[in-house]
Amino acid sequence: MQDRDPRRKRESFNAVAELYERYRPGYPDAVVAGVVQAAQLGAGSRVLEIGCGTGQLSVPLAEHGVELVAVELGPDLAQIARRRLAAFSRARVEVAAFEEWELPKTPFDAVVCANAFHWLDPDVRLVKAAAALRPGGRLAVIHPHHVLGGDPGFFKDTNQCYTRWGLSDDPTWLPPTATQISPVYPELEDCPDFVAVERHRSEAVRRFTTESYIGMLRTDSLMLGMEPEAREGFLGDLASLIDRRYQGRLAWRYVYEVLVALRR
Repeated sequence: MQDRDPRRKRESFNAVAELYERYRPGYPDAVVAGVVQAAQLGAGSRVLEIGCGTGQLSVPLAEHGVELVAVELGPDLAQIARRRLAAFSRARVEVAAFEEWELPKTPFDAVVCANAFHWLDPDVRLVKAAAALRPGGRLAVIHPHHVLGGDPGFFKDTNQCYTRWGLSDDPTWLPPTATQISPVYPELEDCPDFVAVERHRSEAVRRFTTESYIGMLRTDSLMLGMEPEAREGFLGDLASLIDRRYQGRLAWRYVYEVLVALRR
């Protein structure tokens, strides 16, 4: 994984918990089904979810009848997840950093993490995930990649906004194509605690209005690391561009990588 921009802080999401719940997308049904199948989850499976946010993956997992323990760093995010999981008696949410959370004595059948594994300490995440699992249990990680596709010309247009507001120094930047994506967390193949590493990918398009796109950006860690005046200036410029050149509607293409490994 590349070095992260120092303006990005994993604790920043808690400050925008309600926006996170409103604008952050859930996961396509095919992705959830892939995780359930690859991790061999079913009614009664004991599952640990790392970094549940407001429950985008937690709810569909609970709907499959698993016994779910979700660990979330942000207390406001966790409170929303609890509210969404209230109908599921076998699901609970605990507030903690995964690295510091005390593992229960009873191991889990699966550890899952959606779009949060990159925030965990690289020296801890695989070792502790393995310690949380029973032998033969599975680690499942979902990592969304934003790839080239959707509305043509959008990135060239928005690069001007990003460079103007000091968020990029590359006015020609483009996301990779689906075939150019490098596998995430290659260190898993060399981790002695895991075997039988599998990678599955699926593509999906997400459509935005100006409001939903700007709303999603308000939950982005890079935006949250900006000074408020600069952030509002940037988002205002971007919203005007989308309304003017794209009639207030956009399409983004994603590749969802699902990484599954067996605990020795």
